[in-house]
Amino acid sequence: MIVMPANSSGWFWHCLARETGKFGHLFSPGAQRGPWPWFPYALDNGAFSAWNPKDNTFNEAKWSEYDWRCLVTWAASQSQKPRWAIVPDRPGCHETTLAKWSQYAGIVKENGIPLALAVQNGMTVDIVKALDPLPDVIAVGGSTEWKWDTIEMWADAFERVHLLRCNAPDKLRYLEDLGVESCDGTGWSRGDRTQTKGLEAWARSNPAPRNDSIADYVCRQPKDKEQMFFA
Repeated sequence: MIVMPANSSGWFWHCLARETGKFGHLFSPGAQRGPWPWFPYALDNGAFSAWNPKDNTFNEAKWSEYDWRCLVTWAASQSQKPRWAIVPDRPGCHETTLAKWSQYAGIVKENGIPLALAVQNGMTVDIVKALDPLPDVIAVGGSTEWKWDTIEMWADAFERVHLLRCNAPDKLRYLEDLGVESCDGTGWSRGDRTQTKGLEAWARSNPAPRNDSIADYVCRQPKDKEQMFFA
């Protein structure tokens, strides 16, 4: 399993990713960068920031279809392709999410990117398996309680599962044992030392560093041979 500290690309994360092979990126629209071969990446759609979970309302004016399309086009043009892209959804509402799937899944598919569906409260395995096109990845979202209550169901029914919004180090081995492919969270880089130390300990406990396709990124030959600097 890999952890995607959303939009985080400081040197701390570069070092951990290179040394452990346990990290990636989940890029939101407008926050894409790189990509780097030691950071497998996926695409978010920006919908979560327009959602108020307290009253389950969604501000359509805060979500930009244009920015999302730009993100998809950027990823499609890279030699390093994304693992998947979350099709635009409506957090907290499975009916609207299914409608958006019909509207937007084709755009992602046309760009050659695997489709991820953000499942929401009320969705079932049967509902998802009846979709056309079928999702390649299940991104488990919805409310916090529903997400954790149903993660085992999704992991059992689908080969590729990603858990949205996980910032708890003590949950990582549990998710790994379920066969969850990846998870993400914005909280990993907010300065909680206990949280960060727990994440690093998990990553270093069973490292799987990648040694392929990184030679060109290790360093560049400087004019002054006494200096070395990293890309």
